[in-house]
Amino acid sequence: MFKMNLLDKYVKKYIRMSNRELSHTIQSNLWFTPVIYVFFSFLFVGVALTADFQYELGKHMRPYFSVDYSLTQALVGTLTAAILTLTTFTFNLILLVFTTFSGQFSPRMLKNFIASKSTQRVLGIFTSSFFYMLLCFLFLNKETAQYYFAVPVFATLIAALSMGTFIFFINHAVEWLQVNQMTYDMKKEALSIVKSTLEDEVDPNKVKDLSTINDQSYKSMGLTITARKSGYIQLVDFITMIEEAQKDDIVIRLEYTIGNYVFASTPIITYWKNNAIEIDELKYLSLISIRRKQTEVQDIEFSINKLVEVAIRSIGHYDPKTATNVIYQIGEILASISRESIFSNYLMDESNKLRIILQKRDFNHYLYHGFGYIRHYAKANVIVSTEIIKVLALMAHSLNTRDYKAVWEFGLFTASGFEDHFLYKIDHQQFYQALSNLAVTTRHEKEYEEYWENRKK
Repeated sequence: MFKMNLLDKYVKKYIRMSNRELSHTIQSNLWFTPVIYVFFSFLFVGVALTADFQYELGKHMRPYFSVDYSLTQALVGTLTAAILTLTTFTFNLILLVFTTFSGQFSPRMLKNFIASKSTQRVLGIFTSSFFYMLLCFLFLNKETAQYYFAVPVFATLIAALSMGTFIFFINHAVEWLQVNQMTYDMKKEALSIVKSTLEDEVDPNKVKDLSTINDQSYKSMGLTITARKSGYIQLVDFITMIEEAQKDDIVIRLEYTIGNYVFASTPIITYWKNNAIEIDELKYLSLISIRRKQTEVQDIEFSINKLVEVAIRSIGHYDPKTATNVIYQIGEILASISRESIFSNYLMDESNKLRIILQKRDFNHYLYHGFGYIRHYAKANVIVSTEIIKVLALMAHSLNTRDYKAVWEFGLFTASGFEDHFLYKIDHQQFYQALSNLAVTTRHEKEYEEYWENRKK
């Protein structure tokens, strides 16, 4: 009874998930792909045994294609042990990769390696190959068939596939451990989240002309909906929430945003009604996923923070090249956010009526989360700090002009207090040349001249 309740609870957890959340959960688990491959291995076993037992292919083949029972049993038995050894070695290699990543970079990057399709397919091939050999070895019967064809041929081909897969996996692990490839994959993941969350889901519903919004009435006390459990806000179904708010004719203000931690009984939604209809508050709570850990499903900041951790660890390990590479990857993500995003915290329905008020987020917010921590840990490192200024100048060429001021001020604050850290004249020249380029790109030449004059005093 206890096991049935536990299984029922486990199944219900997946049933309650949205399609996007379920897709991310499945992708992040090692078991799903191997299970599918094992299912196909059962089909292969069925086909092979049927061909040899029912249709007796071994008898109908030419002598050099026909394999007797003893040789088939020895072949399948040997390959069963061999593939199990390969599978064990592969798991050990994965654990080695996990240990390296956790110690040198960030434990949050392990999920990226697990979620890699190559990793999951390799484990799927090894697991399904082992089950094929094991089941064939179990069902081989000398009385049923003296000669075999399908079983040993399939076993030979699967063994060859497993060996090729093993070589591929070693190459895949070595490539994935290369920092450039690793940070590039993480950047692609972050850019996909920017596109799916901001560009495709939220931005189409944002109010572009803020002068049309009168939010004074929504600063008064409204009705609140409290969280039923504590945890991180992983996902918010904005589209469905707008549709439901339109049906109920209410305006919703989200008190917390994706990635925030909330306690049970914390008010997370405030709403204002335009009629006397009673609102189903649980319906709106179900559109907000609160769980024990942060995920990258909709959380852009969390995805950026993984790159930030790599940069900070690299600075601590005296690896400025890796830190510089990560800084450029973050810069590309921030430039994409600036170009594609509408920094409005108001979402409207299809009738252009205000429905959701979000927590305010502007480019300054993302810029700080991208470079703020790195700047703090690199405050005594002139080389890394100079690279931050250079990346800001490079970003400015592709930013929305509204964000020029934010980038210039961030660069200016980064430059403050660096006079004592220059060991050589070239450090001084490189740093202020980068700052000068940033001033020109962001059209703050006058402010740079004032800053330079104050520096010389």
